[in-house]
Amino acid sequence: MFVKTILDEKRPEIITVLGTDPIRKAAQVFKTEGIGFAIVEDGEGAHRGTISERDIVQAIANHDDVGSLSVSDIMTTNVVSVGPEDTTETVRGIMTERRTRHVLVKENDQLIGIVSIGDLMKHSLDQCEIDTGQMREYISGTGYQ
Repeated sequence: MFVKTILDEKRPEIITVLGTDPIRKAAQVFKTEGIGFAIVEDGEGAHRGTISERDIVQAIANHDDVGSLSVSDIMTTNVVSVGPEDTTETVRGIMTERRTRHVLVKENDQLIGIVSIGDLMKHSLDQCEIDTGQMREYISGTGYQ
């Protein structure tokens, strides 16, 4: 399966926060949107990194005064991306190797989406259900015309 397949079936919007936002604001965006990951932009709309729930938890563990930190203080800047024609196996390998739950999808250096580990699980389970149905039809001899 290709990354494009996943992007075609999920909500298209990409949630962003500003690097100058306080961490608390990013956490509120996560709660409101029901997400755990966002793109960090500068004031001009350029992508500067990402922020995740994990980044916020690590900041809480490592800093005495978390309230004084901004998103840019804790964001991840070494972000990996794939293309829409890459396979889900490629994405799984990247997530495993880099211990990340999100991978950016870019086409011609333009961000077009984000694939999460939850997206991969959903599509893997969907494929298992299809395969199981086909095997049942094969075993029972139904499904032939």
